[in-house]
Amino acid sequence: MDATQLTLAVALVFVVAGLVGLLAAEAAGLSTVVVAACGMVALAGVGVLTAAVARVPEPAENDDHGV
Repeated sequence: MDATQLTLAVALVFVVAGLVGLLAAEAAGLSTVVVAACGMVALAGVGVLTAAVARVPEPAENDDHGV
């Protein structure tokens, strides 16, 4: 597993863990600080995923269009 795949995997884990924590904290009626912290974890994961997608190079232009 190269560094890019590891980064994407960790970011996806952050998103899932943040959302699960967010929903669990909200359902349990925990303080707003805990809910916000879980939301920030999820948003950090989304930010890393967005940065990774932005770095993907555009495909080379060709006239095939999938045919």
